[in-house]
Amino acid sequence: MRMSKYGWLIALAALALAALCAAGEPLIDLESGGSLVSNYKAHRVGDIITILIVEESTANATAKTDANNKSEVKGGPGLGFLDVLTNWGINSENKYTGDGRTQRTGNLNAEITARVVEVMHNGDYRLAGTRMVDINGERQLIEISGICRGRDIRPDNTIYSTYIADARIAYNGTGVVNAASEPGVITKLVNWLF
Repeated sequence: MRMSKYGWLIALAALALAALCAAGEPLIDLESGGSLVSNYKAHRVGDIITILIVEESTANATAKTDANNKSEVKGGPGLGFLDVLTNWGINSENKYTGDGRTQRTGNLNAEITARVVEVMHNGDYRLAGTRMVDINGERQLIEISGICRGRDIRPDNTIYSTYIADARIAYNGTGVVNAASEPGVITKLVNWLF
C-alpha cells in the first residue's frame, strides 16, 4: 500500500506532536498562574497588582471659647495709724471670647501598579509600589504601601485602595507649577512676623 503526499504530512505532524508530548512540556504553565478557566490574580512575592487609588477625606473642626472673670475687693477705714484711710475698693473684670474653625478637603484618584513584597503567614499580602512621572520639568511621585487580603483582589487583578489596611499613600510634585504655588519670600517673612 502506497501513502499519498498528504498522508505523509499527517504522519509527520503526528510524530512531531508525539515528540513534544514525550518531552514533558506542559501547554499551560500552572506554576506561573496560567489557567484555562480563571483570570490571573496576584498571589506570590513579586507578582504585580494594579491599585485603584480612590481617596476622599473631609475634616471639620469648630471651637468656641467664652471666659469671664470678675473680682472685687473692698476695704473699710483702718485702725490706729491707718485710720486716715477711708472706704476703698478695687474692681477687676476680664472677658475673653474666641472662635476658631478649620476645614480641609482632599481627593486623590490614580492608578498605580505595585508588587507583592511579602505573603504573610495568614495569607494576606504586603504591597508596595512607586510611580514617577516627569513631564516638561514637572515631576509627580506616587508611593503606596499596605496590606490586603487575597479575597479583596478583583478578578481583573485590581484592588481599591480602600481595601488596603495600614495604607500609606504619598503624592508629591516638584517643578515650576509646584514652585508657583509656594508663597514668596516676603509673604513668608510677613507670616513669620505676624
